[in-house]
Amino acid sequence: MKYYYQIEGLKRNNLGDVIQGLAAKQFLPNDAIAVDRENLKAIENEQGLLIANGWYQHEFENFPPPPLVTPFYISVHIAKSDFLKLKNVREHFKKNAPIGCRDLKTLWLMRGFGIPAYYSSCLTLTLNNNIISNNNNNEIIWVDNIDHPIPLEVEEKLNELIPNGFIKISHDPLSILFDFNSYVIDNIKSAENLFAKYQNAKLVLTTKIHCALPCIGMGVPVILIHPNPSDPRLSVLNKLISIVSYDELLILNYLPKPHVNKIKAKNLKNRLIKLVSLAVKTNKNPFSDTQNFILSIQFSFYKTLAFLTSNGLKLVYKIGFNKKTFERIFGKEFLVG
Repeated sequence: MKYYYQIEGLKRNNLGDVIQGLAAKQFLPNDAIAVDRENLKAIENEQGLLIANGWYQHEFENFPPPPLVTPFYISVHIAKSDFLKLKNVREHFKKNAPIGCRDLKTLWLMRGFGIPAYYSSCLTLTLNNNIISNNNNNEIIWVDNIDHPIPLEVEEKLNELIPNGFIKISHDPLSILFDFNSYVIDNIKSAENLFAKYQNAKLVLTTKIHCALPCIGMGVPVILIHPNPSDPRLSVLNKLISIVSYDELLILNYLPKPHVNKIKAKNLKNRLIKLVSLAVKTNKNPFSDTQNFILSIQFSFYKTLAFLTSNGLKLVYKIGFNKKTFERIFGKEFLVG
């Protein structure tokens, strides 16, 4: 049996994709293999388990993984519904359901396409860097990257609100010119070094989801600063920590205190750990274990919700309500099928 975790090997423009892979790697044996999420078909077709979390997907033709590799989909984010419009993709997800969704938009899309799914939150909540915290460290860290850099006026406002200054850290990966294996090894080391810095910080300010989530998991005070707090991707965060919009920040007279819903974060983290640990122990989706009464009941519930959601959407479409929107998201072929 081989074990796999996935990291994006195509764009390489955000260390967050490496961090999501690292979150899966921690549950797997030491000889677990990193694979390119954009080329899952290239995995050898032999018995294996893939912890399949993260962002899906730039290119569709190299998906899904081969038949003998069992994927456990958890903390999945679907960027474009076009991915799910493909019948082979939907059938693959149904075969490996229920799908753990990182955010509510993805959950709605999955169920809308008739795929049993549940809200799992993000696996990066489970990251825990065992660094002894330096209580005398008063550093405030600002984490951004070239992918979506903050406007100049926002950075100037941060300088005004933090008169003693802050340390600016990049969330960019190392050189994108490495071969895939070298890229993975070097950037996992880079991510682990960042975790050490975060855990010893007084406060972390960031625009990056996969900086904020590990900080929550490690108990580090963190505030997410984002141009659009209503962005569907942020549903994984908006009930856990403070999110400040650019516009809100620009009118503040002082930096707000970070707030973390510790009880909710702990509950989400513990469930993620339980599910992934069971998947690795049994080499399959734990919801498919008929001997686990609670998970079997939950799976039946998710199937029912997917059936009702999908057929409800098709019925509303046939009635004629908001047809263009439904066709854009789900495709006419699926809606009339």
